[in-house]
Amino acid sequence: MTDIVEQLNELLAAERAGVDTLSRLGEHPPTPEMRSLFDEIRDDEAWSCAGLVECLKRLGHQPTRAKGNFAEKVLALPTLPERLRLLNRGQRWVMERIDGLLPKELHDDSRAFLTEMRDVHVRNVARCDELLVALDGAAR
Repeated sequence: MTDIVEQLNELLAAERAGVDTLSRLGEHPPTPEMRSLFDEIRDDEAWSCAGLVECLKRLGHQPTRAKGNFAEKVLALPTLPERLRLLNRGQRWVMERIDGLLPKELHDDSRAFLTEMRDVHVRNVARCDELLVALDGAAR
């Protein structure tokens, strides 16, 4: 069970970093549509944080207070497409971690939440990929 708790806490720290990253990306977006997209994904990241806290509580563990430094890595990149590509790599990393958790012995509610969380990340990766195609097309 310690392994599961560590993995859930690792995901929680990553999702908190995701909230920070999307909040900061949404501060000065090039278009209102991008602001809306970043806000929606940020809200999904916050939803994930809340769900992970519940998963940890079901196991009788306190959630970590840690937050990853992903925002600094993303914002250090010079262009929006580069930032979005790194954001999507982070989203895929979360999906891989969830894939590693799902075969383990989990509470049914935690399994259902993690499955939905993965689906939300898949959707958000696709949305950012669509934006990247549009940005790459506009750059030509």
